[in-house]
Amino acid sequence: MAAIKSVAGENKEVTLWGNAPEYSTMRLTIERQSNYITRNFEDVETFSVDPKGNFSVTFSVEEIAKIYMPLGQMRGYMYVEPGRTYLLTLPLYRPLRPEDKFNPFFEPETVVLGIQNNFPGEINKKTVAFEEKYNYLFSKDIKRIVLTGNKKDLFKIIDQTEAAFPAEKGTWFYYYKHFKYQNIYEYAYSDKPREVIYNGFSSIPVQYNLDTYWASFNKQFGNFFHYYFSTKEGQSFKETWNTSESFQLLTATLRKDTLFKNRELAELILLKNLYAGFYGTTYSKLKITNIVKTAKNNCANVQNNKIASDIFDKITKLNVGESPPNFELSDLSGTKTLLLENYRGKFVYLNFANTKNYACKKDFQVLEQMAEMYKKDMYIVTVLTDEDPDEAMAYVKNNNLSWDFLHFGQNAKVLLDYNIKALPTYYLINPEGIMSLSPAPAPEENFALVFAEVYNNYRRKQLRKNRPNTRTIYDL
Repeated sequence: MAAIKSVAGENKEVTLWGNAPEYSTMRLTIERQSNYITRNFEDVETFSVDPKGNFSVTFSVEEIAKIYMPLGQMRGYMYVEPGRTYLLTLPLYRPLRPEDKFNPFFEPETVVLGIQNNFPGEINKKTVAFEEKYNYLFSKDIKRIVLTGNKKDLFKIIDQTEAAFPAEKGTWFYYYKHFKYQNIYEYAYSDKPREVIYNGFSSIPVQYNLDTYWASFNKQFGNFFHYYFSTKEGQSFKETWNTSESFQLLTATLRKDTLFKNRELAELILLKNLYAGFYGTTYSKLKITNIVKTAKNNCANVQNNKIASDIFDKITKLNVGESPPNFELSDLSGTKTLLLENYRGKFVYLNFANTKNYACKKDFQVLEQMAEMYKKDMYIVTVLTDEDPDEAMAYVKNNNLSWDFLHFGQNAKVLLDYNIKALPTYYLINPEGIMSLSPAPAPEENFALVFAEVYNNYRRKQLRKNRPNTRTIYDL
């Protein structure tokens, strides 16, 4: 991938600082989107705000990057440039509502972080001004253009915007604008999709850290298989798809098309559509899983390998026969941290619950009996989503519940990882850390019979695996 030109020199460090008394003594996190296909985020840095509201944090970026900062009901964002120091103004703090604190599907309001210091060419101010100009021209003219059918007028929008916001070719801002303009090309060449792809992607290096690239990419290639299978150029690829589960062979076939000679791009198009296809009804989930498995560690570069691995983890994370997502959660007292892998050696009856939920409390009575009955062969592990861990601990103590209780700690990720949409939810994991039942039946849903069958099958497999090499008369 060709590097985007940077104007801030070789220094890769970024410093954010300011004063925000409303966030006094809080611990804040800076995030970035690490995968624009699976929409994964990762932590960049965590920092504390002192009692007077002062904060300062420094981290490194290789090139201009979009970062996010969760702030209660809001998520602030900004672009940061290597070598820059930013004096920030944080928005007025609005804490999460109780019902949102453990809601994995809560979407915070997105706001631009305020920057007090100014310097020539500051990218946040430039992009905001560009967006205002471009959106104004587009919304003002698009209805007239659609009604008249005069598509040439579409490119006047680009010309007018470019006159106000020029950029050197190859710079970050040049590519930022290029992929915003793709919207224009989609309208202008709606009957010529290959023209749109060629203009936007065929001759442009993949921009892994540019959000406008990915917004355009995900829109352009969101239903690519359906479109491409119906074209004359896509017949060879369709035949390969019908006969092969090799990611490398599919990539090689796609690259025979002049639009997709760039291997990085071809792989990303495949990965995007494999991921989307897994959650649809058109293609075999097993076939997609097998193809993605062959993509891991076999892509053109580190970035694509990481995307392939993320996709594989996402589509297999709760599959029977695969390793479930690991987690690191505190017990209710907050004094001990446990990982899922700490429970290796026995079956794990993992469940997610809340002490204020009637169905969960009803199951707790049966789970207490099971904890004693199965203690030699099975751990029972309950992850509580209660807002207050102290209240939850009081409930557990008052009801003499004796198995392991962990608290999700407002960590929505663990709830997303386990697809928690209702409480209680159960899973069964075998002693080697492999998912056995996903989901598993609740305690009173014939769990004892189902577990007996799973347990016996597991024991038989272990006995066959550990059978002595020497034969006896009983083997005849």
